[in-house]
Amino acid sequence: MPKDSSPAVLPPGVVVNPAHSPLDNAQGLFFGVAMVSFGIALLHAMGLLTGQAAGIAFLIAQATGADLGLVFLLVNVPFYVLAVLRMDRRFVLRSIVCVAGISLLTSLAPRLLVIAYVEPFSGAILAGLCIGIGVIGLFRHGASGGGIGILAYYIQEKTGFRAGWLQLLLDVVIFAVAAFMIDGMNVLVSMVGALALNLLVAFNHRRDWYVAR
Repeated sequence: MPKDSSPAVLPPGVVVNPAHSPLDNAQGLFFGVAMVSFGIALLHAMGLLTGQAAGIAFLIAQATGADLGLVFLLVNVPFYVLAVLRMDRRFVLRSIVCVAGISLLTSLAPRLLVIAYVEPFSGAILAGLCIGIGVIGLFRHGASGGGIGILAYYIQEKTGFRAGWLQLLLDVVIFAVAAFMIDGMNVLVSMVGALALNLLVAFNHRRDWYVAR
């Protein structure tokens, strides 16, 4: 019997995303790392902060004078130990590489960029959008750029408590601590940037829409 060479017909509503090549994923991850790094560097230059792991790293760097990139890397270590035990190996490996890349670029940023002045609210929004689009790029190519999302996922799996709510609560704690360390107006401006970041991700990324394989 001759083989039927006609294309397979998928049920209505079923979409199959073609696999991406290593080059496809590499460029997407590089873009994500670069955008997140630029956004963090812009916030740091303005004396502002964002939430989650980057926010924790910023507060530690502000309090100790330590290198922001190195602190960011160290803050992520315990989260990625947890990830090794809980998540897909490819996700873990890609995320470790991306965190290392963000740490490196954030450390190099003061030598590569001289930011003389940016209007605070405009700068916070721009930084939030840069980090947000970078995070989307990382998510869509099977990686992440920070550790708190992994912790939130783990707790959700164990207890059923929504990961999104946990991340929001942790961000509130970070900004509350920041209020004792930096100017109150800076905290307010930082919150605007965090809002821009989270809204961009919330409206433009859902796992069932698009994830590269």
